[in-house]
Amino acid sequence: MRPSSAVPGRYTSRVMRTAGKALVAAVAALAAAACDGEGSAEAGASPKPEPVLYANGHTLARPTDDPGTLVFEGELLRLVNAHRVALGLHALVDAPALRDLARGHSTHMIEHRFFDHSTPESWAPGERLTGAGIDWTRVGENIATGYAAPQAVFEAWLHSPSHRLNLEGESWTHAGAGYARDPSPSAEFPQAHYWTLLLVR
Repeated sequence: MRPSSAVPGRYTSRVMRTAGKALVAAVAALAAAACDGEGSAEAGASPKPEPVLYANGHTLARPTDDPGTLVFEGELLRLVNAHRVALGLHALVDAPALRDLARGHSTHMIEHRFFDHSTPESWAPGERLTGAGIDWTRVGENIATGYAAPQAVFEAWLHSPSHRLNLEGESWTHAGAGYARDPSPSAEFPQAHYWTLLLVR
């Protein structure tokens, strides 16, 4: 059984007025910025960045070196870019900072048992970008749950007009796909797979 669980977001301006919980996509953000961190245990090793946190201490961005997660995320963005190029649109740059932020949102939805663009801390996508130190002008976000593979979530978004509008937005320049798996789904939140795609200019 396929859940109808792919939801796009629509946001405008740096002040972030959320356009209700409607299904319409559009919006972007300038990706780049990585978080600065302090020191490393080993000489010559790259410094490990400090985690980016919400004011309540919950983690905002989730770096990972898990190969399975990185393959899933890379494949989702590859599918998005192949679709865009086939339509004559430019491919989006895969931005690690956006990936970490998208993965953080997917993980946050699992840990705090919600499915929404706005977090329990009332942070919409643009506020998450700003909180992570990423400058942006417009941001769009697609989220989904219940799809076990990149191809499945990509096809679900393609078959939803509002999600597809986000995927095909001409103004986007960078993107980050974030995947997380719930190790212990609950009766209220039975889906194990959570996806977030941040699209920015």
